[in-house]
Amino acid sequence: MHIVILGAGYAGLRTALNLDRLLRERGMDDTVTLVDQNSYHQLIQKIHVTATSRNHGPEAIYSLGRILDSRQITFVQGRVRSIAPVEREVLLEDGRSLPYDRLVIALGSETAYYNVPGAREHSMPLRTYAEAMYLRDHLVAQFSAAATLSDPKKQRIMLTTAIVGGGCTGCELAGELASWVGSLSKETGAPRSEVRIALLDRNKLLLKQFGPWASREAERVFDQHGVSVYLNTAIESVEPNMLQVSGGRVLRANTIIWVAGICAPRIIAEAGLPVNGAGKAIVDHYLHVSGHDAIFALGDCAAVAAGTDGSMLPSTASYAIRQGEYLAETIFAEMVGTVTRSYESLKLGELVSLGPDNGVGNPLGMPILGHPVLVLKKGIEQYYRASITAL
Repeated sequence: MHIVILGAGYAGLRTALNLDRLLRERGMDDTVTLVDQNSYHQLIQKIHVTATSRNHGPEAIYSLGRILDSRQITFVQGRVRSIAPVEREVLLEDGRSLPYDRLVIALGSETAYYNVPGAREHSMPLRTYAEAMYLRDHLVAQFSAAATLSDPKKQRIMLTTAIVGGGCTGCELAGELASWVGSLSKETGAPRSEVRIALLDRNKLLLKQFGPWASREAERVFDQHGVSVYLNTAIESVEPNMLQVSGGRVLRANTIIWVAGICAPRIIAEAGLPVNGAGKAIVDHYLHVSGHDAIFALGDCAAVAAGTDGSMLPSTASYAIRQGEYLAETIFAEMVGTVTRSYESLKLGELVSLGPDNGVGNPLGMPILGHPVLVLKKGIEQYYRASITAL
C-alpha cells in the first residue's frame, strides 16, 4: 500500500513518523511518501520569535532530511497543484504525479483576509518561516530608514506597526515586538520615543477563546509595554501604509501585519471534496473525508467536531499533533485488518506568551498567568523537539 501525506507540518509529520515506526516494528514494506514545498519542518509556535529578532531563527525550523534520516519515509519536495480523488493521484506544480492508495491531507492553512479591500495587497501575513524572515528584515529596514529622517511625524509613521488580529499569533507577536523595539532602536539609531505598536481586533476580547480574564491580563501587560489595544475595531480597508477602521478613523503605519484568521488551502474544495465555510474538509469520526474512504484530513485542513453542539476544534498545534498520532494508528489498523477506534479530542488547554516574560494559559482547564506559562510552554516545546528527532 502506498500512503501519501501532503504537508510536513505538525499533523502531517507526526502521522508520517508514527506510521513509519509502526510499519517497521511489523517488518512491513508498505510505502509512506511525505510531500512538502519546503525542505524543512516549521515550528509555527516559534514564528513570532523569528519575526522579532536579529537572530536568523534556526530554532523555528528543522531540516526534513535530518528528521527523516534512517527512516523509511520517502520525501518529495514540491508544491501540490491539485488532488484527483477519482484517479487517486496528486499532481504537483512541476508536472509530477503521485498515485496513492491512501491520502492524508495535512497542508496547513492560509491567511484569511475576509474580502477586506486591500488587505491581501497592502499587509504582511505571518504564517510561515519565510514570512517571518521577511517581516523581520522589513522591520529592521524601517527602523534604519527612520534613523535618517529629521521629521518626527514621518519617523512616527515609519516606526508604527499595526497588528490586525488579537488571537494567539497577534498577541504573541505584539509581546515579542514590544520587547525587541528598544534594542532595535539602539542598534539602528531610530528614536525609541516615536515607536508605536497597535493591536487591533473586531471582537470585544483579546484571546477570546480563553474568556474575559485572559483579555484583561493581556491588556494589562500590553499597557505596561506600550502596546495600544483597539477592541471592537473592524478593518474596513487597507491602503498603502494606512488602515481605514470602523467609525471613520484612520491609522497610518508603515508596517501592517495581518494575523486576523486562517482558512484551508483552496485545492481541497477545488478537488470536489466536501468543505465547510472556512474551506476545511468535512471529516467523520475517523478523520475520513466525508464520502471518501481513501482520503483523510486533519489539522488546519479538517473540520473536526468538538462535540455534539456543532462546534469545531480550534486550529492549534496540540490538536494537530494528537490527530497525527491517532491517524497513524488508524491507517495502520486498516492495513493489518484490526478494529479502528473513533477519534476523541482531549482538551489539554492552550499556552500563549505575551512577550519573553509573561503569558496566559489554561492547561487542563486551569487558568494561569505569568512566568509559569513560559516554563510550561518551553517544556512542551522541548518535548516536541525531542519527539521529532528521536529514532
